[in-house]
Amino acid sequence: MQVVKIIDAYNHGAVDYEQIMLRYWHIERQPLIDSLQLQPGQTVLDAAVGTGLNLPAYPPGVSVVGVDLSEKMINEAQKKTVAADITFKVADLLNLDFADNSFDAAASGFTLCVVADPVRALSEILRVTKSGALIAILDYCKSRDPEIEKWQELIYDAALELGFPTGKIKWNALMDYDELIYHSKLPIEVLQDERIENPNPFLCGCQLLLRNLKG
Repeated sequence: MQVVKIIDAYNHGAVDYEQIMLRYWHIERQPLIDSLQLQPGQTVLDAAVGTGLNLPAYPPGVSVVGVDLSEKMINEAQKKTVAADITFKVADLLNLDFADNSFDAAASGFTLCVVADPVRALSEILRVTKSGALIAILDYCKSRDPEIEKWQELIYDAALELGFPTGKIKWNALMDYDELIYHSKLPIEVLQDERIENPNPFLCGCQLLLRNLKG
């Protein structure tokens, strides 16, 4: 998906995004963030932060840098009351403006199914996190059930170009996490791979915990 289209869609849907997610794709974020085993004094990348659905789950004493392409999504995230120290930055996940090894951990919620190049995006997250860092991911993904995948193929064009609701949330309905985490040759260890299978092709997802194994 082109960057301009992503920005336009999520700027347009920013005010309604959280209610849409809570209605259709509500998954508690606390277990996702808890899986990072964060300690006071650590710095974590939230990529992309969106309206800040992850933010209340971060513990006190942790510094969080939330990045997103959409300024309007960040504006919504800034309204959250959180325990951690939060800073925000408009940034492209495919070209993060951070030095190597800047973060102790990273989290990503419903993000890699949106970006044009998920391998590059995850590669950037690996670059800016330290060796051994944990990376927690919650996302939409292609089903492992061929019957459900057929329906995802049918909604693919509409989800990517029109969005659901129309013009507000756009994503890759065939986001292939098996390809990304097992066949991309990125330096990662898969610690957790929990798939959320559903006969409704809109509701398939995954929750992953990765370890950065770069040299």
